[in-house]
Amino acid sequence: MVVADSPQFSSIVAQTAVAENKGTALTIVTCIGFSITVVSIYLLNSLFAQFMQSPYALLILAPGPLLGLMGLKPLLKQKNFH
Repeated sequence: MVVADSPQFSSIVAQTAVAENKGTALTIVTCIGFSITVVSIYLLNSLFAQFMQSPYALLILAPGPLLGLMGLKPLLKQKNFH
């Protein structure tokens, strides 16, 4: 889900950031995305090793997309994105 959401986040940042700060904002968003990915992979690896490939290990990723959608809701109310 992180990879699929990345272009949307970049597009939102590019459309809403002040022109002087657009490059910095895009860099920060990209770094945050990569950091989340690295931490998620590390945690999943630890969970799979500990619980012997339990199907419930993937549930740790479930809150991410939900929190992302909740965080974007106010922004979508402010501006109509096409």
